[in-house]
Amino acid sequence: MLLSGLAFAQYPQVVFSGQDLAEYMDETVVFAQTLYVCGHSGRTLFLSYERMRSPEEVAPVGTTEFTAQQLKCESGFLTAYCYHIFADTVRLGSTITNLQAYVTDSQNITIYGNLNFGNSQAPTDHPDVGNARLLLCASNLQYYCPIWQNTYGAGSDEEFRVQNLKILKGLSNINADLYALEEVQEGTAGLDSLVNGLNARTAPGRYAYIADGNTTTSTYTKVALIYRTDKLAPYLSIGFPYTYTSSVYRKREYVQAFTELATNERFILSVNHFKAKDGTGSASTNAARMANVQQLVNFLTTHLNSNYYNDADVLIVGDLNCNSYEEPLLYLENHNYQDQLKVYSPDGYSYVYDNQVSYLDHVFASPSMAAQVTGAAPYHLNADASYRQGYYYGDTTMYRYSDHDPIVVGLKLGSSQISILDNENSDNEIVIYAVGKNIVIRPEQATDVIVYDLLGRTVAFRSQLQQGYIPMPTAGLYLVRAGNQVKKIVVE
Repeated sequence: MLLSGLAFAQYPQVVFSGQDLAEYMDETVVFAQTLYVCGHSGRTLFLSYERMRSPEEVAPVGTTEFTAQQLKCESGFLTAYCYHIFADTVRLGSTITNLQAYVTDSQNITIYGNLNFGNSQAPTDHPDVGNARLLLCASNLQYYCPIWQNTYGAGSDEEFRVQNLKILKGLSNINADLYALEEVQEGTAGLDSLVNGLNARTAPGRYAYIADGNTTTSTYTKVALIYRTDKLAPYLSIGFPYTYTSSVYRKREYVQAFTELATNERFILSVNHFKAKDGTGSASTNAARMANVQQLVNFLTTHLNSNYYNDADVLIVGDLNCNSYEEPLLYLENHNYQDQLKVYSPDGYSYVYDNQVSYLDHVFASPSMAAQVTGAAPYHLNADASYRQGYYYGDTTMYRYSDHDPIVVGLKLGSSQISILDNENSDNEIVIYAVGKNIVIRPEQATDVIVYDLLGRTVAFRSQLQQGYIPMPTAGLYLVRAGNQVKKIVVE
């Protein structure tokens, strides 16, 4: 709210940075700064001097940086009661400049006048993800179809109708070539309704879903994949990697390779929904998410080492229910999967909880895949949107179709070209040579090995190879990357 010079002169000016306001008790003050709406409830706004990030978005638990951010979050909010607005209609991230308010407690204020909010417009287009040829969208839907009674989804036929409409509007607005979805009801009805709805909004037969063999409907949810049939084709099939009956694994991780029809390039997509938190912090359910990620990495490593897909380009996406510096995500990084949101959108977020922003939804890429990602970013359709835009209030816009923001990823497959002169004369301790149609690698310590053809396409991949050989499909010239060394090898 902008004030005149007279108002500034009349009331004390305060710059809030988390301090106690007791010295201004029962006084009207002007906050001579921009404040951010970080949360709301009823007629109450939770304001701060910045969008506050969850401590585990900043650093691992136990570090000095984590403790500092934790203290910052504990002291960094003003609780503002508003007389003239319903606070829970305000979009999170909106700003208020030069707010005039009455101090009622150490960090409690009352706002009597109307408010003018800045930065309150919802986005209408997905963020720029670079010069991509394929667009991937990963999104949590919380979509129960055909059974929505007594679930976490819709509470009535009308709520379900509105939820379905909102989801279809949101997904068709993104216009992705591949949708990696979490929290879709078991069975085929939910996927049928999504694919039929997308095709009705675009073109007949444009989209199809991966038939995962799961046809029995229950109130449990699974992950799922929907793809453009004119852009992509499924390659081989693994499906759900695990047969466990525990809710930690069952139907919550899916692996599928795709071939881009225009280029014949291929990549492997892993869509996941790790064990959810229980509201008491990350510690109580961390073991379950660690089991998720360890099983996933072991599974992918086994199939990459056996060259099942004849490709090493792996993209891991989904609702991993972890902030960026939690142990399961550090485990992925320690196993050579690169966090693409740290690369392309380090200050972003996909979720808001307890007035703090964080990433629960993630994108990780293997070394060869990372070079083919053109961008990755959250699309703030949901997390910042008011609760009153939810389907349970009858709102039919695309906003708040879920409580998680979708993540949009740009891909340009085959765009990573390896020069045959790259490190050709490097003094590297890794011994690489050819024997017949086999490439022999003898590193001093375990290292990832990728073999490319001269077009830069991945021919073979071995994770943490100690020593051994890799058979080549045909004779010819290959480029072998072992650790930081790239060497030209002729196979006869």
